[in-house]
Amino acid sequence: MIDPIDSTVGENNLSLTAIEVLMKYVLDTSVILSGKDIHLSDQMFIPPSITDEIQKGGRWYKKFQRYQAAGLRIVTPPGTVIEMIKKQAKKTGDFLRLSEADIEVLALAYHLNAVILTDDYTIQNLARSLNIGYKGVAQKEIEKEYRWAYRCKKCKRWFDEPVEECFICGGEVSTVKMESDDR
Repeated sequence: MIDPIDSTVGENNLSLTAIEVLMKYVLDTSVILSGKDIHLSDQMFIPPSITDEIQKGGRWYKKFQRYQAAGLRIVTPPGTVIEMIKKQAKKTGDFLRLSEADIEVLALAYHLNAVILTDDYTIQNLARSLNIGYKGVAQKEIEKEYRWAYRCKKCKRWFDEPVEECFICGGEVSTVKMESDDR
């Protein structure tokens, strides 16, 4: 796979090979805020909610506008795919860690069969569980899939959903990061 991120390429160099044009990428907000330059093509997408996370008039908004001028497309993912992503996020325990924009990034990548460019480990974790490709921008990608569980500190009872207090003993319930095949 051609790497869409190349720290040696300047902003004015937007040439692409035929292989790169065939690739589809969905950008997370972290890509725009990372400060790293990426190769752009008409195969770059974001959901509309990403625009809400970038402050108008700021430094990053200007970068976002350059991306749009170079072919970044704003596409709304289907509601049915968004609901499927939310359902899977609840299974992995990632749901509470995701913004609406994060969910839409995942849904759009799933819908377009695209690779997600993100440094957000929660997005990467859920993408991994859904077999959606992902690539880090400024940070290394996750290597294992994790899920989140909830355990009472006092009686050690496990919960599938987050709760503040154990309904058995009244103890505090904490979040536990687990590899996907644990427990």
